Amino acid sequence: MRALGSNQAADPPRYNATTDLLERNLVAGRAERPYLVREGRTWTYEEVVEATDAAGSGLLGLGLDVGDRVLVATRDRVEFVFAFWGAIKAGLVPVPVASGLSAADVHFLLSDSEARGAVCDGASASAVLPATRRSDVPCVLVGGSVSGEGALTWEEVCGRPASLRAAPTTEDDVALWLYTSGTTGLPKAAMHRHRHLRAAPSALSRQVIAMEPDDVVLSVSKMFFAYGLGNSVYLPAAAGAAVVVDDAPVVPGRVEGLLNRARPTLLFGVPAFFDGLSRLEEARLPDSIRMVISAGEALAEDLFARFRDRFGLPPLDGLGSTEALHHVTSNRPHDVLPGSAGRPLDGYEARVLDPDQQQVAEGESGELWIRGPTTFAGYWRRPELTARTYSGDWMRTGDLVRMVEGRLFCEGRLDDLVKLGGVWVAPGEIEEVLRGHPGVAEAAVVTSDDGSGVPVLVAFVRREPEWDGSDLPAELRRSCRRRLAAFKVPKSFEVVSELPRTPTGKLKRFVLREQPSTRP
Repeated sequence: MRALGSNQAADPPRYNATTDLLERNLVAGRAERPYLVREGRTWTYEEVVEATDAAGSGLLGLGLDVGDRVLVATRDRVEFVFAFWGAIKAGLVPVPVASGLSAADVHFLLSDSEARGAVCDGASASAVLPATRRSDVPCVLVGGSVSGEGALTWEEVCGRPASLRAAPTTEDDVALWLYTSGTTGLPKAAMHRHRHLRAAPSALSRQVIAMEPDDVVLSVSKMFFAYGLGNSVYLPAAAGAAVVVDDAPVVPGRVEGLLNRARPTLLFGVPAFFDGLSRLEEARLPDSIRMVISAGEALAEDLFARFRDRFGLPPLDGLGSTEALHHVTSNRPHDVLPGSAGRPLDGYEARVLDPDQQQVAEGESGELWIRGPTTFAGYWRRPELTARTYSGDWMRTGDLVRMVEGRLFCEGRLDDLVKLGGVWVAPGEIEEVLRGHPGVAEAAVVTSDDGSGVPVLVAFVRREPEWDGSDLPAELRRSCRRRLAAFKVPKSFEVVSELPRTPTGKLKRFVLREQPSTRP
């Protein structure tokens, strides 16, 4: 069947993102250059194209047809890249998901997406294989022996050399799905077209990074996440650059060692990683790194300053979303303002609106709406939600922001806003005060029910290990009382060993809301 959202006009021009972005490198001087780099093994662009054809041909051999979805649940590995590009070339729709999901999670995704195939590895097999058997979906297992009926090995399905003719897709056909993080409810699939992949390299990669074939990318954000997918898969391919492929967990100390062995030129990360790295006493960055990019959550001013002062490189913060595919705003090497997500990239427009969709005054808070060439085709099976997300070709992001002199300042998610005594309160304002205390490494503020039926604010903080004070909650209460309105001072302050986060590094506030308070 035809991919959902495709253009049914007579004889539209054919376009396939794999043949454009990946196979553009099959020219003299680039085909033999490295694309995927693992410790001990490098794959050239020519080798990746051959492996991509084998993967796409193998998936079609399972009985899949144009427009069918393929769940890809592996760690960051070369087979992820082969499956991604191969599926798109074959006219299939890859659906990257996290490898650490439960069997129930995978079953929901299989059912919701109506996927007709799946790819997993040892990290996800215990969840994916039972779910695919239950759903009668063929599953290809990478890097392991078959465990149970219904699983096939990568070598027998996708590992044999094969030629693959590109499917007759158009730029308006759907190329991939990305499920949202699901921090506030069930995940929903954002559908992206081939033309979105074509347009994305013209934004951050070209305007801010100036990515080129001599670059080597290392992204701590994983490939299943919209940010990591761009960092490690299609943006480097569009530029002919190389990518360090790392399937291990993101532990700052381990990644620091990898950085110094692999010597990348570009480092992509999230604030939680940069915070952990900057706190390692012996950590150093190789002099090969020319630029550091941050996204996923707002980069706090104090973290920006600590990282810059420690390593001599300013982390360039920017804003994007699953629905926008990648960055829509960014700081630039010669236009950096700490605490800001930068200015809209060329080709994108941004405006800040109130609940009635009226423009707010300069510096006032409101919801960010964007317009640009990569905003999604819609949510799968959620037409009402898609309609609420768009007004014409303007897309609401759900982000609470301010715009000052063209720069955006993120204040959190509208989902996170709480109403206290008839007044809306942004947790980010309180968290900024808490992070300003030398004893706080991380902070999160949520509402909780203290039994009175009235919502109250509760602050959760991770203690700075080197702080030697005695009563951190008492000090934080005094600090908040000095700097915040009385109704914004949390009722209780909880010191925790860590804050719960999604696999993409985003804070899971709903987990904190469910935790009982232990202090008055």
